[in-house]
Amino acid sequence: MHDRVYLNRRVLALGDYDGALRAAILALKRGERAPIEPFAALLAERFAKPGAIVPVPTTRARRAERGFDQSRAVAQRYAEITGVPLIDLLKKRAGPAQHGRTRERRLAACGRFRLVSGPGNRSTLPSRIVLFDDVCTTGATLRDAERALAEAGIAVSAWWALAISQP
Repeated sequence: MHDRVYLNRRVLALGDYDGALRAAILALKRGERAPIEPFAALLAERFAKPGAIVPVPTTRARRAERGFDQSRAVAQRYAEITGVPLIDLLKKRAGPAQHGRTRERRLAACGRFRLVSGPGNRSTLPSRIVLFDDVCTTGATLRDAERALAEAGIAVSAWWALAISQP
């Protein structure tokens, strides 16, 4: 397990975004489903169980291109293994991808996420909600997703990623 601080928030990850981990994540991003099971099993083995896991969604276009949302697929399998509830709370607005952007442009991006309608009574949500994404480069995406949840009064206790990368 690796951890690094981004934007004053600790991010837990399976490792650095290089080598075999990077290759497996890129395969997932190309639409290959084989890495889902091992990633979910490693998360279950290495990280303490939260009250719930909330995946950071990709855009509808990316989901259509890949055939699935890679972060949600890993989070779903993790939820099945551990019994931790997966809660889909966010939608991502269409817009330019973070990939290939400078650190400054990544950090300036905001307002890309909104709450989905529901989940009804938010007071029944677990207290330890983990926000999960595939790769954390600057923390901007996780911060933006957390901001959307915070505006709805939903507190995030931790950020998780499959890998952490240097911007």
